[in-house]
Amino acid sequence: MSEPSVSAVIVNWNHGHLLPGCLGPLLAQGRTGTDITVVDNGSQDGSPQWLPQRYPEVHLWAMPENRGFSAALNSGIGHTTGELVLSLNPDVTVAPGFVAHLVEAMGQDARIGIGAPKLLQADDPARLDSTGLFIDRRRRPFDRGQGELDRGQYDTRLSVFGACGAAALYRRAMLEDLAVDGEVLDEGFFAYYEDADLSWRAQLRGWRCVYVPQAVATHARGRGDTLRQKGRAAKGSRGPRLALRNRYLMALKNDRTAYFLADLPLILAAELPRLGYAAVTRPAVLLGLLDLARALPGGWRKRRLVRGRRSVDDAALRRWFLGRA
Repeated sequence: MSEPSVSAVIVNWNHGHLLPGCLGPLLAQGRTGTDITVVDNGSQDGSPQWLPQRYPEVHLWAMPENRGFSAALNSGIGHTTGELVLSLNPDVTVAPGFVAHLVEAMGQDARIGIGAPKLLQADDPARLDSTGLFIDRRRRPFDRGQGELDRGQYDTRLSVFGACGAAALYRRAMLEDLAVDGEVLDEGFFAYYEDADLSWRAQLRGWRCVYVPQAVATHARGRGDTLRQKGRAAKGSRGPRLALRNRYLMALKNDRTAYFLADLPLILAAELPRLGYAAVTRPAVLLGLLDLARALPGGWRKRRLVRGRRSVDDAALRRWFLGRA
């Protein structure tokens, strides 16, 4: 049997300085049946101009403006045909065999919809960046092992809740199954938590995510951010503002009301101090709550669509929140 085709999609916004470190090792994988597309989100750093000359084997899909990570990746998915879709941030550098290891793992079960690699910190490769995405009872997604020394403690292949969106392999059949209003990633999120939202929807539909420790890459977290440009200062309140809104929207769309209410004391115990601190130090972040209020009608409508199609009992999913997976 022939190996499945893979379409790699890289979303770029003014990160041309990072693209060679991402594209070079990806092109060197030496795997046939893999095509690479860079979706440019209205970059002004000249990268859309030099990319076709420097990397003629890479497809460029240029968008006129920055529409956010979700919309850009959706566009890349729509303009590719691979049976598997590899999402990569430009600040990710893959090791030899990265794609092959992920493809092999996905081939073990047709219901594996997501492959999560082992990500190491680019500035300190002895430390972990992500070994799979998890979520707790406070409804806060987190990357397992982040910041820990890599001593091989996460070198076992196993099912995880989801994959960090910086580097993940998706089965196209799953993406098509999860699309809401034709959107794979929720474009209303713009950026932040769109990977956790997708993972939660996948779990509700009975798709599995497998962590593949043999597939290794480094991740310079934040350097390929949709809201950060080379040489610019920190992105201020916009990123935290989006993150605040999107985390609540994610729970609204996917969560079972009874379980959310059961965990509400834990959620409030974590959220109230954070909101209080933001009110004192970065009050503009709290505009995310106003953004949430504006997004509620659309969020409720999407909730009906997502929850109405679930095929897995919420009690089975709750094991992820309780740390019993």
